[in-house]
Amino acid sequence: MDKKELDLILKHFGPEKEFIGDGYFRIREKDSNRYEMAYLAPACCGTSTYHPQITIRVEDEKIIPEFLMDMEETPIKNISYSDETSEVLEQELDKLCSKFLAVKNLTV
Repeated sequence: MDKKELDLILKHFGPEKEFIGDGYFRIREKDSNRYEMAYLAPACCGTSTYHPQITIRVEDEKIIPEFLMDMEETPIKNISYSDETSEVLEQELDKLCSKFLAVKNLTV
């Protein structure tokens, strides 16, 4: 994910869950330069679960995935950023970014 893609997602999605297709999409600012980006799968009784939620940090023009939580996976995924996990987090963020862009036919 790059800064242009993040800016496009921020322009077309917001902090409230928006149901599109088969699930909910949301991106919300956590604090200055940090965001929670989530796809939420519908669950029982009107609830939803993270599938996944990724916390990202913006440093200059670089997007850094800090944490991933996925409650739909078995076993549940909780991955914090480290040298060992950085590649996995980058791949998961790219997949989530593509999902956001594709659901509204957005291109950078």
